[in-house]
Amino acid sequence: MLATQSQLDAALILFVVCVAIIDWRTHRIPNLLCAVAAIIGLSSQLWMHGEDGLLSALGGAAVGFAMFLPFYVLRAFGAGDVKAMTTVGLFLDMHTTMIAVGMTLIVGAILGVAVLLLKPVAANATFHRLIGLLVAPIASMRAARQATATQSERFPYGIAIACGTAAALLIVTR
Repeated sequence: MLATQSQLDAALILFVVCVAIIDWRTHRIPNLLCAVAAIIGLSSQLWMHGEDGLLSALGGAAVGFAMFLPFYVLRAFGAGDVKAMTTVGLFLDMHTTMIAVGMTLIVGAILGVAVLLLKPVAANATFHRLIGLLVAPIASMRAARQATATQSERFPYGIAIACGTAAALLIVTR
């Protein structure tokens, strides 16, 4: 069982690094990885802080889930990204999870722009999709459900989750 906050933070960093590497290689985030990390995070919070730790972990998970779910509904993120950020929240409190989500979105935007600049064809398609979302959201969401991205068009958002989480741990002193 993890005994200190620094060990819990190290376990979280190990988790997000695994998420980034696996997502980069396979464009998937395994359920087993998230489940094992969730058990470690939740049980460690309970062990170290008792009931307050449990409530803090559940609050962090709720924030991670609630802030990433709309992106999943709009098909901007995959389910693995939502599960990974929810798991990150189990290691953190609500405040730190909000910072981690914010930093993740910033890093994801920067990486996304870089990918679009490197692939002009993808940039053109993304631009048209954004226009469609602004003009007719319901029609765009229906069209998005019908179109599936090829492996080369997917963006491994696990990298952004890892960078955003690490940045949040550096920003917040606990």
